Amino acid sequence: MLPRILAAGLLFALTAQPATALGSKKIYELNQERVFQIRVLNRETGEKSSIGSGFIVGDGSQVATNYHVIGQIIQEPELFYISYTSSDGGEGELELLGLDVARDLALLGASEVIGTATKMSDLPPRGAPIYAMGNPLDLGLSIAVGTNGGILNQTDDSRILFSGSLNPGMSGGPTFNENGEVIGINVATARNDISFIVPSRFLRELIERAVRQPLDSDIDLKAEVSKQLLAYESGYIDQLLEADWPSVDLRKFRLPGVISPTVRCWDNSAKLGAIVLYKRYQIRCANKNHVYLDDANKFVGKLVYDYFWIETEELNPIQFYNLYEKFNKDQIESKLDRDVVSNYNCKTWFIKVSSQEMKSNLCRREYVEYEGMSDVLFTAALTGHARQGFFITLIMTGVDFKSTLPLIQKFLEHAEWKP
Repeated sequence: MLPRILAAGLLFALTAQPATALGSKKIYELNQERVFQIRVLNRETGEKSSIGSGFIVGDGSQVATNYHVIGQIIQEPELFYISYTSSDGGEGELELLGLDVARDLALLGASEVIGTATKMSDLPPRGAPIYAMGNPLDLGLSIAVGTNGGILNQTDDSRILFSGSLNPGMSGGPTFNENGEVIGINVATARNDISFIVPSRFLRELIERAVRQPLDSDIDLKAEVSKQLLAYESGYIDQLLEADWPSVDLRKFRLPGVISPTVRCWDNSAKLGAIVLYKRYQIRCANKNHVYLDDANKFVGKLVYDYFWIETEELNPIQFYNLYEKFNKDQIESKLDRDVVSNYNCKTWFIKVSSQEMKSNLCRREYVEYEGMSDVLFTAALTGHARQGFFITLIMTGVDFKSTLPLIQKFLEHAEWKP
């Protein structure tokens, strides 16, 4: 005879049933009235300026979407307003209740309950089926089936890899697990069935924060965006400063390598031809956790660092110097207008880096409409060598200028000359 505990366990195992997987058809049917098209409309013309998706959360009067879907409200709140349109033709105006700019989330509110909120859940295992709903290309409500690729460590854990197609207009819609629970919010696509989802835990935090600290009706929204982004980027830089940095060697220098899981480094050296007048070696490192700001600026939060070594046996010192100057650029390549960012303000001085003299430039430009936000460019070029050259380029965008100075200092302290 089996022991009672074992027998009871076997009975439970035989009788307990796993949660039934609903499939895309059932998930669509259950949620078609909870998922809306979100529109930003021009008050003068009444026509839509941008579209996305959203879904009912919280107390049934709240709607979640992406920050980038309703971004024009931040820029020109007097000209635009937000509305929703349901699959059965219902519509209504929405107000902005809360923002999480760094995770590209916005919480909207209707004047009354407009439906039953979706239930949220944590991320299922890697490889599990997940289902993204939204309104692609203004063609009507649709559902995309894919698999969970897990949290991307190239970001701050705020992106899930989704092996499905998110088309324009699906941004802000919900992503469901097999039980019909929201595990994330559609945010972006890289095409070729590679898309990205924001985990639902960030939405839960936004809803809780909006209840505790609702946005004032007369708040300066651009100032709020600046405040959130500066806090986020300063926290990111603090993490970089606290981390132990591995090293990478480039000819006679030992340098910081992959300084964060958010960074990827690539060889960008020149291919050697049959006739070689000089040799060029280059390593380029960049992060991936960029943050959408607005249509003019697009994305901020960029961190790029380049290491560039050049040497020759064929060129004389004057020829080499002219070549070296050509490669040593000191600007952030972008096409932002002067009404978006200011002109660069630069300072130049000579410094010692591991016994070597280098000419350094520190440049800053400021965002016109976002107080306290700057782009920073730092370069340091090796001097005193007739046929060898080296320079570091460090770029950061949408940051607090002062917070970048310790990071630049740490880069210089971790650069080591190898005799």
